[in-house]
Parts: sequence; structure tokens; C-alpha cells
Amino acid sequence: MCQKLFKHLGSVFMLLCMFVAATLVSCSKGGDEPDDTPSTKEKTIFVYMPWTGSGQNLYDFFVNNIKDMKKGIVEQGGLNNTNLLILIANSMDKSHLINVTYRDGKCYNDTLKTYDDGAMNTSDKMAALLNKVAEVAPAHIYSMMIGSHGVGWIYAETVSESVQRRISADRDRNKAMGLPITRQSRYFGGGAVQMNIDDLADGIRRSKVNHLQFLLFDDCYMANIETAYELNRVTDYLIGCPTEIMGHGMPYREMWKHLSPTQPDYKNAVESFYNFYSNYSIGSTDYHYGTISVTDCRKVDAMMKVLDVVHNKYRLGTDVGSDLQVLDGYAPVVFFDFADYIHRLCVGDAELTKRFNDALSQLVPYERHTEYYFSSLTYAGEHRINTCCGLTISAPSTNTMVVNSKPKSHFYALFR
Repeated sequence: MCQKLFKHLGSVFMLLCMFVAATLVSCSKGGDEPDDTPSTKEKTIFVYMPWTGSGQNLYDFFVNNIKDMKKGIVEQGGLNNTNLLILIANSMDKSHLINVTYRDGKCYNDTLKTYDDGAMNTSDKMAALLNKVAEVAPAHIYSMMIGSHGVGWIYAETVSESVQRRISADRDRNKAMGLPITRQSRYFGGGAVQMNIDDLADGIRRSKVNHLQFLLFDDCYMANIETAYELNRVTDYLIGCPTEIMGHGMPYREMWKHLSPTQPDYKNAVESFYNFYSNYSIGSTDYHYGTISVTDCRKVDAMMKVLDVVHNKYRLGTDVGSDLQVLDGYAPVVFFDFADYIHRLCVGDAELTKRFNDALSQLVPYERHTEYYFSSLTYAGEHRINTCCGLTISAPSTNTMVVNSKPKSHFYALFR
């Protein structure tokens, strides 16, 4: 009896030992290293802030932008089910990929990687960067915010040295006069680096991110039909400004709670921007200048069908007179109001004008603008806005930047 009990207890003990050993092996995964596999969140917002050159650099503005994002996070009680990753460059050859976390009422920076490069300004570099973002912050939805100088859809290599010198001289003159900086430059990027919009689109498309919920440009002149067309296969929504934007950039503290949820509230994001710039001042001087729009890039194809009819009847690029709404400070003008141009081009054609207006209401669901816009370029200072639909077009421009860029543009390739 005792011998049988001993054998039974011995068998139970051996089974327990085997179970514990198996459990230890399965938990250790063959060693003592912890499981660092990042969990998949509902959404990742990636903020890209490349080097913007030594002259009128935006780095200090970027730092303040990040602080404002963190204030927005704290005010809503955390990141919820969203990742926030930021790439910010502090020199032409150094940038840092940062994961922002939230604990006990505060935000913290966790530097994940340092790059020996101030800008991912080729499609290959951008694809590699976005692959890293997808690796360290996997999510079901990806959105992107880009802070830099900008000059719309214009191709960097088409801007001559003489034009660059003239723009630089204009900006230096305005700075000497005490006028504030805007996020205008010769191209998307800055004085030392540059990136064309089609390269950005290609980088997004070829990365593991592949497609964005929204792409926000915190840059000048990025809300235009040419850019919307270029990006319509890689983002659902485009958020940007049809004019210059003050150096302060987007009011992220006010806009964060509307853009960070799984389903953004674009209408109130636009209202937050408008309310901020309707009351914006630098010191004791008011600068109540701001324009913003949200473009539904999924509606671009429908607009292109209308523009095809417009072009066949009236030819995009036709001069429509000097009263056309200008939305920049260039000489000659580069950016005109999109709707004002088409309305003047199709004057007297009520049916086609209605088709255009219907398509535009779907394409640009939200837009707000102050009474004036501000430019730091040749025609510096404030300019009245009589009409603004939220997008610009450069079709009738005689500026050499436009003339030299059109042959490279996928948008204008459809209207030759």
C-alpha cells in the first residue's frame, strides 16, 4: 500500500516538474530576453520635420509645434489608442526619430533612432523611413503631418538661380523691415534640401504604410489642385493652406483633439485653425491672416472628368483677365484661386459651371479664410481675399517656375 502510494506521488511529482519546465521554456522563448514586439494600435500619426536650411530656419517653430502637440495630448488625458512618432532634424546631416509616450499626466520622448541625414528627400529615403515607422508603431491607420517650407507643386529643379536669389533678397528685405517669417521657400523642404511632391507620393506608395488617412502640410501654398491630383492615390484627405502660413504654423494644441481620433473631425479642426488665426498676434501687433482647407482626394477623379470637359471647350491656361483672385506674393503670380479661374474661364456656360461647383463641393468639404492673407515675398504684406475656395491653380501663370514645371507635371500632362 505505502509502496504503491509512493510510486503514485513520484509520478505526480515528475509530471509537475515536466509541466513547470515546459512553461519556463515557452515563456522564455529560448532565453531571458523580453518580448519587445510593439503592439498594434488603431492609429499612428507620423510628424515629419526635415532640415529647413540655415536662413530663416524653422527648427525653433518645430520645437514649439511639438510642445503644442503634447499640450493637446495632456488636455485630452493621453494618446488613447494612437501612436505619435516624430522625425525632427536639428542640422543638415542629423535627424532623430522620436516616439512620444504619455504617463501620469506628462509626455515623454523616447529616441528610437538617429539618422545621419537631415531630410529624407528622395522616394527611396522616404519609403525606408516610413517602413521604420510601420515597424516600430504598427497601426491599422496611418496619418502624416509635414512641417517645412513649401511652394506648392512647383518642381525644385525648375527654379533658376536668379529666381532663387530674387526670392531670397525679398525675404531678407522683409525681415529687415521687421515683417514676420512665413513658411514660404523655393520648394517643399527648405533652403538646403528639397523634395518634389511626386517623389513624396512614390515613397508613401512603396512603403509598408502605403496609404494615409490624411496628409497635413504645415507649409505654404500646398492646397492646390495640382498637388491634390499628385497625392490622390496615397491619401484620403489633404489638409493644407492655399496661401502662405505664418511661421508659427498649425495651432496643434487646438487642432490635436480633432485630428488624433480614429475618425478625425475635419470640420472642427478647420474651425480651430480659423479661430486661432483670427486672433493671432506677435507681440502687440495683430496678424489675423490664415487660410486652410480639407480636400477629399477620393473625389479628385470626379473633378478631373469635369476639368477634361472644361479644357476641351475652353483650354486650361487661357488668360481670363487681370481681376482674377491672386493668392500669393510672387511676381509674376503663381497661385490663383481655383474656382475663380474656372468660373471666369467658363463664363456664360451655366451648365458646366454648375457641374464644376458640384464637383468642388465634394472635393473641398471644409474651408475657412480670414479677410486678408499675408505674404513675405515680392508683394509683401496683407492682401484682400475676395474669394477663396480652398484650392489654387497655376494654369494661367506666366511665371517661369510654372512654365518650367508644367512639362514635368502629371496633372498638366492630361491637358496638353
